[in-house]
Amino acid sequence: MAIYGYARVSTRDQSTDMQVTRLLEAGIPKERIFTENISGATEDRPELNKLLNLLHKGDVVTVWKVDRLGRRTAHLARLLEEFNEKGITVRSLTEGVDTSDRSSRVSYLLMSVIAQNERETINERIRCGIDHAQKYGTKSGRPIGRPKVSSVKVQHALDLLASGKSYRHASSIAGVSLATLVRRVQSMQQQNQFTRQTSILEALK
Repeated sequence: MAIYGYARVSTRDQSTDMQVTRLLEAGIPKERIFTENISGATEDRPELNKLLNLLHKGDVVTVWKVDRLGRRTAHLARLLEEFNEKGITVRSLTEGVDTSDRSSRVSYLLMSVIAQNERETINERIRCGIDHAQKYGTKSGRPIGRPKVSSVKVQHALDLLASGKSYRHASSIAGVSLATLVRRVQSMQQQNQFTRQTSILEALK
């Protein structure tokens, strides 16, 4: 039996260092840790493919979170089923998932479906909020009286949110502060353009 690690971040400007550190602390040899900077929505990933080609029955793949293997529920379900058929176990360092236990595997997939539906609902509400704000002449939903921030930057950040990016990622790419972006979204919520409240955990994802 061999134990491998897999770490992934979505873009080249992000780092896998934190995930790799956790994998090393879990006792996985550095030479058995595969890392890459690529979206989890991309199914054809070079480093993941290398790992898959090395795996044999009884091996274990350890990840920081299971969604590092894939963000789309359908693809993740296929991958976990393939692992199960080959006798390969997936373990998560943060979620307590161990796919050698069928109930753990089923529970995780159920949570993945719920999480994906939630993301899609949030993104749809963001898009609706942006459309509403643009229609009424407040492109970024900026309330009157706040210090002016470039509407182009804010719009860019909102568009990134609508495309599925995290608050932290969107604010970094667009060049606006995380606090400003959260305030803008909350302002839109207060104008009934959203129905969901932005939580601190969501903003820090």
